[in-house]
Amino acid sequence: YEHSVGIRAGYSSGISYKGFFLHKMSAIEASILYNRHGFNLNGLYEYHLEPFRNKRLLIYLGGGAFGGSWDEDLSLGLAGIAGIEYTVRDLPLNFSVDWKPMLNLYRYLEHDLLDFGISVRYRFKG
Repeated sequence: YEHSVGIRAGYSSGISYKGFFLHKMSAIEASILYNRHGFNLNGLYEYHLEPFRNKRLLIYLGGGAFGGSWDEDLSLGLAGIAGIEYTVRDLPLNFSVDWKPMLNLYRYLEHDLLDFGISVRYRFKG
């Protein structure tokens, strides 16, 4: 698939978009999420690996930045991501489980390591 959009549920929940570019293993993920600190906009680069020789089951690693609110103040920080995703062959759906640790750098120097989530996305070609 080239693009997908859907929901993420977990510690941080919200709307997520994922688009592949350059080659089939590089993607950008953008999301608007809410967690106990507030709303955040995330932009992540993800590199996908195919360790099981199955194009529908991928592991991905990456990182990027976020901005939004952290305990009612403006925040900016860094986020990492590690996860596994499965793309259904006969349905336009994609499922993933991920871990997204965050490090807030602006206003408060604070980290949050508990961000585990499950995503379900509708996939389509652009």
